[in-house]
Amino acid sequence: MPKVSRSNSPQRISPYPVSNGAPPTSLRSSSGAWAPHDDEILINARAQGLNWAPIQLQHFPTKTPNACRKRHERLMERRSAEDWDGGKLEKLAMEYMNMRKDMWTMLAAKVGEKWQVIEGKCMEKGLKNLQSAGRNALRREKMSLASVMDDSGAGEVEKTEKSVSSSAMMDDSGIVAEADMDDDRDHEFRDRSQEASPEHRRFQSTPEHP
Repeated sequence: MPKVSRSNSPQRISPYPVSNGAPPTSLRSSSGAWAPHDDEILINARAQGLNWAPIQLQHFPTKTPNACRKRHERLMERRSAEDWDGGKLEKLAMEYMNMRKDMWTMLAAKVGEKWQVIEGKCMEKGLKNLQSAGRNALRREKMSLASVMDDSGAGEVEKTEKSVSSSAMMDDSGIVAEADMDDDRDHEFRDRSQEASPEHRRFQSTPEHP
């Protein structure tokens, strides 16, 4: 039996796109690495006085203003650390050793301790811990002062109320006294009016018969 040849069926096209497995290309995220050229642009833009939002819009559209700010802070810290390497740090150390006693003696006199103890304690705690402790102490002092002022204010209110009450009593008594004086003036005025009347003068001028 002869074989019947079949024509090739047309290839079916899928209505959905077939992925080739390659990830889609995208812009660099805000957490991407900073190139040395980016650092230079960032430092120059900040030196011109631009804020972080304009810097991000003009030079780094794929990053956020906060990312630009943090990157600039790291660059400045790194540059500051590099500037203090070598001779500058040695000069600081020499000047500190020459002046350390004078520097710490003034603070030790305020606290009532030896300057060596104050120096060691400050070095041990560090600047951040000292700043935090100082802020807490200042906050407690303000709260204590506010409490004292509130207590004294209540006493002043009580004194003021007593003073107002006394003034009211004096005012009442003064009003009564003034009213009495007005009555006396009215009686005196009537007496003088009667003396000045013609009938009163005729009565006074008429002689008495024996």
